Amino acid sequence: MISLAKAANDDEIKAAAEYFAAIKPKKLVDVVETETVPKPTVAGWFFVTKGDEREPIGMRIIETPTDVGRFVNRDARVRFTAYVPPGSVAAGRGLAVKPEIACAACHGERLTGTDVVPGIAGRSPTYIFRQLYEYQHGFRAGPESQPMIEVGQSAQRGRLFGACRLSRHAGAVKRPTVTR
Repeated sequence: MISLAKAANDDEIKAAAEYFAAIKPKKLVDVVETETVPKPTVAGWFFVTKGDEREPIGMRIIETPTDVGRFVNRDARVRFTAYVPPGSVAAGRGLAVKPEIACAACHGERLTGTDVVPGIAGRSPTYIFRQLYEYQHGFRAGPESQPMIEVGQSAQRGRLFGACRLSRHAGAVKRPTVTR
């Protein structure tokens, strides 16, 4: 892939950028607030749910593919269900507007991103939590990372569950339909 990228001329790069910019994001994760969750089991490196047995969710995020076969076969269009505790989305929404976090200041009013900052609306709650965790622990520290490092550090001062709630809110935000 690197050799192809290095060999591309300006017109090819522009055409590729326009192509990828025109792709409309699709919602692949449904966030469900619930007191109990289908009992998950580990299959390989991911959770699956089988049968009707349920257990209390506690403070967890349980995210599972809706079609395990398609997921195992690396189908990029497979949908997921993210189970979160009741009230998580509203609590995350409250955190997102706090001045010390202020997600919209960088990620845009609808959290769909800007020219230089990626969108977080509709992302997987576990993905967002993992990114916050990595900022918090210094695994992500590039030159553009400072605002997120500060959010991670405030999470480290007692808001790890807040970061978790924030991730649930962002995952539940509906991505608007993009028209070009």
